Parts: sequence; C-alpha cells; structure tokens
Amino acid sequence: MVACVFAYNNYRFSKYKFIDFDSLIFYEKSEIFTPKDDKFLLVVFSSNMSNLKEILEISNRNLPVVAIDIFQKRLANEENLSYITSDINTILKLMNLLNITSLPSSVEVIHQDKKIYKQDSKINKI
Repeated sequence: MVACVFAYNNYRFSKYKFIDFDSLIFYEKSEIFTPKDDKFLLVVFSSNMSNLKEILEISNRNLPVVAIDIFQKRLANEENLSYITSDINTILKLMNLLNITSLPSSVEVIHQDKKIYKQDSKINKI
C-alpha cells in the first residue's frame, strides 16, 4: 500500500512541469517579462509559418495569452495577448522542459510561488 502511494505521488509530480521565469528570461519588446496573471495560456508558435489569430481561435480559451514566437519577431502586445521572445537557447530549454515537440502548441500554466508557474494542462498541439 505504501509503495502504491509513493509511486502515485512520484507519477503525479512528474506529470506536470514547473517553469521558473527567474531562470528562463523572456522579453516583452525591450523589457524583461514578468508574468502578471495567476493563470494564463502559454502558446509557442512561429510567426514565420502560422497565423496566431487562427491558433487562438482553435485554442478558444478565456484566459490571458502569452505567446512565444520562436521566429523572434517583437510584436506589439494587444488587450489580452502578450508577445514575448528570447534567445533560441532559452526557447529550446522551455520547449524541452515542457516536452513540446510540434508547433504551434499551447499549455495552461498556473502560479505557484514567486515567478514559478506549474503546467496545468496537457500540451495542446494545434
């Protein structure tokens, strides 16, 4: 019984990943990105190959959106949409951490502590 509980807890905590925005530095235009919302939809896409408006219509969630463009265009933020970017190594670290294997993809994240956010949904391949 104890082994089952231990195995379940290991599975439960390994299932979802944690993003530390102190160690992974992203930028909004020229400012360092600091998440403001307790829960948001994190979208990883390439502006070179897909239209974010169509991606967001498919995702259709009523959450603030933080979009990471691996093509690294520094687009202007909109009402409920923040565009962030970083160097390719940081973006690849994030993709590896969340196990994102195709673009575009999205995942809901929720605030845990300070600048640490937890993955709150499965990776949605759009």
